[in-house]
Amino acid sequence: MSIESRRQELPRVSGSGRAGVAAVVGVALANIVLWLLARPDGQPAGRFFGELLGAEAVLLFSISLVLATLLPPIERAFGGLDRVARWHRHAAVSGVLLLIPHVVLVGSAADPYATSLGHALGDIALVGLLILALWALAPSLRASRWPGPIQRMARASYEHWLTAHRLTGLFVIVALVHGAVVDPVLHRSTLLRVVFIVVGAVGTVAYLYRELFARYFVPIYDYKVVDVERLNKTTLTVILAPARRSLSFTPGQFVFLALGGAGGWERHPFSVSSSSSDARVELTIKASGDYTRDLYDQLQPGVPAKLAGPFGGFDYRQGGHDQIWIAGGIGVTPFLSWIRSIDGQFDRAVDFYYSVAHVDDAVYLDEIRRVSDGQPSLRLHLVSADTDGMLTPDEVIRAVPPGTSPWVYMCGPPPMMKAFSTGLHRLGVRRSRIRWEQFGAR
Repeated sequence: MSIESRRQELPRVSGSGRAGVAAVVGVALANIVLWLLARPDGQPAGRFFGELLGAEAVLLFSISLVLATLLPPIERAFGGLDRVARWHRHAAVSGVLLLIPHVVLVGSAADPYATSLGHALGDIALVGLLILALWALAPSLRASRWPGPIQRMARASYEHWLTAHRLTGLFVIVALVHGAVVDPVLHRSTLLRVVFIVVGAVGTVAYLYRELFARYFVPIYDYKVVDVERLNKTTLTVILAPARRSLSFTPGQFVFLALGGAGGWERHPFSVSSSSSDARVELTIKASGDYTRDLYDQLQPGVPAKLAGPFGGFDYRQGGHDQIWIAGGIGVTPFLSWIRSIDGQFDRAVDFYYSVAHVDDAVYLDEIRRVSDGQPSLRLHLVSADTDGMLTPDEVIRAVPPGTSPWVYMCGPPPMMKAFSTGLHRLGVRRSRIRWEQFGAR
């Protein structure tokens, strides 16, 4: 079955993502306007704006918790789970940043509702959320320039980070109680108090759903490892066969994989690299952390596995006729699934740039070349940094025929993708036509 024929079978989750972004921005702005319009009399300006920022922070944290539920309507509204993850982080980090001026401003006037318990709750929420935010950002920081604890955060395993990250909802609940107890504005305005409690309740419900009930609604599929192939010194392919029902997915999507055995059942996200017509699921994994290095060294056929998903809206069919695909290293996996699902109905003109550090890093190159040779509208450009130099946005755009307005799909290391997104936009590609798969668990 081809990727085109599957089009009617699986829901389309991709899109512009404007509905989701508009909802987040609209709710955040509406809360600020509401506070300004409903400001009670007699509230000192400094303290009032400090409390406003605290309430806005709770709202942003609640939005972040709602986005973490992975509910399909949210995924569709944002045009893919990669964009949901991005806005989940934006909301959470923005909330943490607002807490800093909140703490400064609320102390600018006497607090008639101050209690030791109320302030203790605020301190717990502030410290906890700051630590979790710093931990989430640590891998993207130049850790060598930071103190030892941040370096250790940056090197922590995904599973350890995820376990700590799940405490976010508890700290948000503590912040909610703190605000309800000590905020003098909320004590003077019934409207603002009700809105504040509703906002916090929505975030709390989302958190409880995610931690206690989501597992009963997200499809889980039982599989078994039937083959493990080590493609080079750092990359392996894992082939999984269904124990009962098989997973249906759209090429370009990813799953959460949990393997059994000693120390098993840790969940990790991986893009599917197999064709959508194959009953077996193939995952191509690069050994880049403790978990994936252990897989490379130890994984053998026969290990039970569970797959959750599929997730994501990385789908070239949502773009126009002229396209550019850019894969950085192991970021080739979703493109490999696209390529393996191509048949005679493929109707896009694509320049596919496969960027690697060394030619030996280009996994499945022979297979990709065979498909490209048989599909004239799919033009492969292999760029090896050690012989060709680094691929640049300028090099990609120079190859675009005059008058063409291409859609760009990218997957690779986050620094590379961010640089290309900025560079391509600077060279005239509309942001709405640049889609890149988040290539990092955090």
